Amino acid sequence: MKVKVKVPATSANLGPGFDVAGLALTLYNTFTFELNEGGLNITGCPTQFCNEENLTYQAFSQAAQSCGLDFKGVNIHCESQVPYTRGLGSSSTCIVAGIVGAFAFKDKTDDRQEILELATKIEGHPDNVAPAIFGGLTVSVMEEEQVLTLNVPVKHEYRFVALIPPFTLSTEESRKVLPQTLDRQDAIKNVSHLALVVASLINGYDDGLKLGFKDRLHQPYRGKLIHNYDEIMNVLENDENVLGCYLSGAGPTLMAVIREEDKMGVVRLKEELGSLLNDWEVIKLELDHKGYTCDYE
Repeated sequence: MKVKVKVPATSANLGPGFDVAGLALTLYNTFTFELNEGGLNITGCPTQFCNEENLTYQAFSQAAQSCGLDFKGVNIHCESQVPYTRGLGSSSTCIVAGIVGAFAFKDKTDDRQEILELATKIEGHPDNVAPAIFGGLTVSVMEEEQVLTLNVPVKHEYRFVALIPPFTLSTEESRKVLPQTLDRQDAIKNVSHLALVVASLINGYDDGLKLGFKDRLHQPYRGKLIHNYDEIMNVLENDENVLGCYLSGAGPTLMAVIREEDKMGVVRLKEELGSLLNDWEVIKLELDHKGYTCDYE
């Protein structure tokens, strides 16, 4: 029996929602699992990841131990659309897929809360794994080892224009530049802006998004690691058809939010940004409402 797990890309933080908010997008990594009589065989990904340090295999092994799956070996095949270390949750797709893949052999793929708790334990925070599991827009709270995630209903249909640079930025590197303490006024701003983003999305108040996505906790610091960051963000913020923009996850991908009816949004932004993008990839995505899916072959 083969198990195929499809996991959406995610975009976390949404500006002020550091380690709290995230959403799932219509870009996917697909993983196929098949038990064997001994040994690990990984295909479809770069050679340096085809070993026991592979994150998908690590998650599979931990999940197998958690659910009581006794296995001698496993074949894992990866089909990747989500770019690696670009702030679009590639590591979360690996973690969620590994857990779901192991759980599938014990018929436990519907226990999304247990999958969330194990994925958060492996990832360290829930903002990326939660939307990959539940789909849509999620907010998550950690209290010791317990994780509470709720879906936020989004009233309007939006499109998310991902500006993906040709270089990578690891989460570890991007966390090193963050301040250890935050000024009280900056903390208040972030709390109020996240509340504004959530309330605006629920109520369909698009005018609240541009201000709501502004952040004082991580974006000003991480932006310094991204070439042309300030110039690109300035163009996005001055485009009257862009509802808001933010740094996706730990970066370096930048995200612009536009209305569904803005059919020429990608073309227009490419023209406005011009040489600032250089070799950047620009793609338009939608909100994924399902989270992971699992099928048997």
